[in-house]
Amino acid sequence: MEEYTHVVIDKKGVGLDQLKQKIASQGLLTAEASGYAAEMAEGSRRLEHHLNVFLWDRSIKGEKGRLGIVLNQKAPDCFTVRVRCPYLTRDGYLFSGTLKGDNGHAGKPTGLSINGAWAYKGNIPARFCFIEGLHSSKSLNYASWFRGDGW
Repeated sequence: MEEYTHVVIDKKGVGLDQLKQKIASQGLLTAEASGYAAEMAEGSRRLEHHLNVFLWDRSIKGEKGRLGIVLNQKAPDCFTVRVRCPYLTRDGYLFSGTLKGDNGHAGKPTGLSINGAWAYKGNIPARFCFIEGLHSSKSLNYASWFRGDGW
């Protein structure tokens, strides 16, 4: 089971605890589902950023990208959500995956990632989200989540 991470940044100043509780109940939502699509730049909407949840893989490039956000002084109010979900798949030889490479501003997410960043078109249910600072390895049903079966 592949594990991906999503960095949540408190851009609206609502508070990290409130954001954690929202994700624990609703999951990771796209900007469209959250009602923020209209606030996004036209270029971001053209690249379909409002329709996707963005994730980092566990590769060296993915970890560097994630840490670049987490350690950025402009984003001190953030936390990580670890995701283990059976329907997050990459393109294979025969089948198209549900994850598409987010390779910068070169176009809509497509193909394989060259930088460890991935886009999933849709929302990710809360049962597949491990919210750092809220969950721990001692949380009820952690083993189930770790297997990719959800909480």
